Amino acid sequence: SEGGQHQHDFSSLFDVDAIDASQRELYVTILDTAYERAKSDAENWGEISRMTKGHLIYGELPATMKQVGITVDQRWFADKVDAFRDIKEKSVLADPGPKIDQSHAKSAFGLDYTGHADDGAFLNHLEKQRAIFLERKEKGTKPGEGGNAPFFAVIQSSGYGKSRLISQISACRDQQYDVIYWTFASKQAYPPKNVEISELQFNSLRREALEKALHREISVAVGNAQSGRQADSETIFIQLGTNTKPPPMQQRTDQKRIIFVVDEASELLGKFTSDGVSFYRALRTAFTKFETEASWLFFVVMSTFSSITYLSPELAMDPSFKPYSGYDDVNQNPLNPFILGSSFRVNNDRHAILTKTVEECHDPQCLYSMGRPLWKALLTGTTPMLPHKLLSYGRKKLRNSTDNDPKLTKKEEILAVLSVRLCLSISPTSWYVPSLVACHMGTALSISEDRMSMVVTYPSEPVLAVGAKMFMKNQENIGRMISALQDFLTHGAVDRGYKGELIVRLLMTLAMDKAMGSEEVKEVQLKDYLVQFDRDGADLGELINGLNNNGYKQFDVEEELKKLKRLNLDWPDSRAMLEEKLEEKKRNRASPPLMYADGRVCFTHFVYLSKSTQGELITHDLLRYAYRRSAAIVVEEGPRGIDKVIPLRVEEDKFVGLVVQDKNRVSDTLQSLTRADNPATHHKVNVEYFLTEAEKETFRSAGVDLERNWPAILFAVGVDKVGAEVATQLEQKRFRHNNLSNTDRFDFPCIILTGLDYSKLMTADAAARLKDLRDFEFVPSLQKREDIPITYGS
Repeated sequence: SEGGQHQHDFSSLFDVDAIDASQRELYVTILDTAYERAKSDAENWGEISRMTKGHLIYGELPATMKQVGITVDQRWFADKVDAFRDIKEKSVLADPGPKIDQSHAKSAFGLDYTGHADDGAFLNHLEKQRAIFLERKEKGTKPGEGGNAPFFAVIQSSGYGKSRLISQISACRDQQYDVIYWTFASKQAYPPKNVEISELQFNSLRREALEKALHREISVAVGNAQSGRQADSETIFIQLGTNTKPPPMQQRTDQKRIIFVVDEASELLGKFTSDGVSFYRALRTAFTKFETEASWLFFVVMSTFSSITYLSPELAMDPSFKPYSGYDDVNQNPLNPFILGSSFRVNNDRHAILTKTVEECHDPQCLYSMGRPLWKALLTGTTPMLPHKLLSYGRKKLRNSTDNDPKLTKKEEILAVLSVRLCLSISPTSWYVPSLVACHMGTALSISEDRMSMVVTYPSEPVLAVGAKMFMKNQENIGRMISALQDFLTHGAVDRGYKGELIVRLLMTLAMDKAMGSEEVKEVQLKDYLVQFDRDGADLGELINGLNNNGYKQFDVEEELKKLKRLNLDWPDSRAMLEEKLEEKKRNRASPPLMYADGRVCFTHFVYLSKSTQGELITHDLLRYAYRRSAAIVVEEGPRGIDKVIPLRVEEDKFVGLVVQDKNRVSDTLQSLTRADNPATHHKVNVEYFLTEAEKETFRSAGVDLERNWPAILFAVGVDKVGAEVATQLEQKRFRHNNLSNTDRFDFPCIILTGLDYSKLMTADAAARLKDLRDFEFVPSLQKREDIPITYGS
């Protein structure tokens, strides 16, 4: 507390999961106070900033608390150090994913290699980074300005083939490279661990001794490679405490260069010398001893952890790092990492997938192969994994767990599950981003030059989407997910501008899961899917049943004639004339919202269609392709006027779309939305408006009749009143170019759903949380608003 002593039992603070709300508040208060008081002290700054990043404890807690007048029993703290480090390793440096039987991994690794663009791109990147390093060295870069270690990192999440890429380069004898490969993975992994550091001396192992030992063993390995004595099967033992000097480096006489690869380097971040330095920092210091050999020897570090790109990783990843404590501890300008990504294309060739039938693609053996190379390799190796086993493994990898417990409790795993299924827009600067790539199967797309942000996405991977279905069957999880979404929006982890769209994606996904029934991916008739949105006071099934076989609402001829104020009903000529007018009126009404009521839908996740993507249009082939991947399409905001297109199979291989719009406006009413002059429910859901001429031609070429309009649905989630109705119809259409001279009689189908309360899809508690999410707006505290009057006023 400010200016005084405060006694408190802090033992519970080491159990992160056990901290209740009051303890968290006290903990944050302590750290905030310490943070402010230690700003001027560079040495303490490192400790304090580590502790205040996230919700984990780093550094010397007693020393920090002493600064703010809080006493802690030092003996008690010493007993808690091991437990503290265990929490750190489990929470931040967790092993990225569960292990599988080594026989499966080995057989997958042994499959014939399929080349991709990154094979050449990696070597080009290597030579570019070498040139940058040598240029910096020639210019005499000062300590602290970067460039003092000849290495760069290869970053990507598990399963993209980082190790396999290096193995392929090593196997290509015609390449101008020799490869030395060290891996710190477990013995059960494949490739298995081939470097051992004796743990018998950990208690007395100091940083300098480990650096010397690593320097010596690297030199020996390089010498063996130069002389042709390298043996991949041998395990390298790092001998500590010996005074043997490293052998001298010899200049190569041939043209070959050496790539020294260190795989699973993040394993070294969780081990420390007796003087508190991580093994990883000792390794990178050893790299600096070889800067004069950089013209022919270069190091590559491979990891799922993006922070490994630094010579000194970010504070949360390496608690031993103290800024400004020495020449080799700081590198503000590390060499650029290589983001492996093109391997994703290996098993996702659109043309090859489109040559298969829908039924062939939806078979688990095929469907689960779509995605990163890992999935197909495990399914087709010499010791293949069965599809249901792969599904379980993918589910565990997604949540970074070794069990199949359906309950989700951690924010990272909830964010991963929602991202896989709902296609969330994740902030590149979010605290969760490194963890998503390292531990939850997120795909890195790019890292900023200052390493402060990373673009992360979850591409279409059906095995992860189907695996995530299990978590969304648990109603407790649904409530947690909705509350977590609100938290993500509050703190900027997810783009808050699309709150209404996220709510609709969640509802549509839950409805699809319920219509499918089981874990199996199967097609569902459109009318059976739509009735999942039934609610008290808004019976969608009754609305659907009110449509005749042609999709029109049933007409009472006599009643309609009376509405036209025709009184002489017995006069044949008059009656015939009026019936003709009635038929004309019927023709001018909308095509049915269920024109394709017997069509089939099938999706497990959403994918994103950007308006900036070159050539990626809403074509017939796009819908065929998405359907085969069990994917629905999110359309980027723009001139199209629609938010989603759900592929709808109307014949064997003919597709149209279920068009979806989302509205989150309080002012909407069922009456206003169903009016004939409302553009959202009329011309914007018309294929003549949201499809370009080139796009329409792809459907016509496939034999799809565009005179039959696509079904459409509008979710007005901002409205409190629950309702369901078919939009009142218009007699004229508006073309995309909005030239009103080009008008004609046309049909506009659209079902309007207002309000929430989807009781068939979630519990009352989850429904209440969904309303809270809808109504949530981030509003700063009154004091902050008063402090910043220009922004918030008074």
